[in-house]
Amino acid sequence: MLSALSPFLFLPVPASTQGGVPFTVVSANVYVDNPDPADFLALPVVADAEILVLQEMTPRWQDALAASGRWSFESSRALHANTDMKLFSRFPILAARTISPESSDTGGRYAMRYELAVGDRTLIVYAVHPQTPRSPRMWRERAAYLRDLAQAIRSEQHDTPVVVAGDWNTPSWSPFFKDLLSSTGYRTTESRWWPRPTRFSMRFGSLTQLGTPIDRIVLSPAVGLDRLAMGPTFGSNHLPVIARLTLP
Repeated sequence: MLSALSPFLFLPVPASTQGGVPFTVVSANVYVDNPDPADFLALPVVADAEILVLQEMTPRWQDALAASGRWSFESSRALHANTDMKLFSRFPILAARTISPESSDTGGRYAMRYELAVGDRTLIVYAVHPQTPRSPRMWRERAAYLRDLAQAIRSEQHDTPVVVAGDWNTPSWSPFFKDLLSSTGYRTTESRWWPRPTRFSMRFGSLTQLGTPIDRIVLSPAVGLDRLAMGPTFGSNHLPVIARLTLP
């Protein structure tokens, strides 16, 4: 029993609060087999969010969210080239690039880096969705993806506001995740004591408590955390992660 609980005793320290301009980021794996975006669009927390970072995006979802008119800016519509990830924003998107596209050991998955104009400041947003570690090969691909991600965010200036959001396919207690935080000085937004599950099995009646915390938002020291919440189910096997953040 104690050995099963021991990982929860050494979880990363979460981000702290600080003053600044507030904005909301929602990260969600919408699930590739979830056909109807209506329930997701009906969530008030989604409607109010300034930034959406979405995984397993499909053309139908992309068209529906764009047609809603709630977000003036969106990332490239070439979903396959972006590992089926998508960013919608009320802030202008200044630039976008793929992280380490030359890497051949990440299973064809690559993080995306976006620059957003928030007032007179530039906010960096990384969208992430590494391989799920269901086999030794896929485990190595996830490790390679996190290696490239850590290298990229270590290259950011220390005072640059950076948000890293997505389906990490990595639990809070993973040594890979802890190494990424310790090598960058970034902080997670999850609780240190008992992170809430975000991914669950739909075979058990969508009991979200029987899941694992793998979806998250991570912050550089220049971004503050006001509050964190999990949204309700919306037809996916993941819950949306909602972070109210502050930009000094």
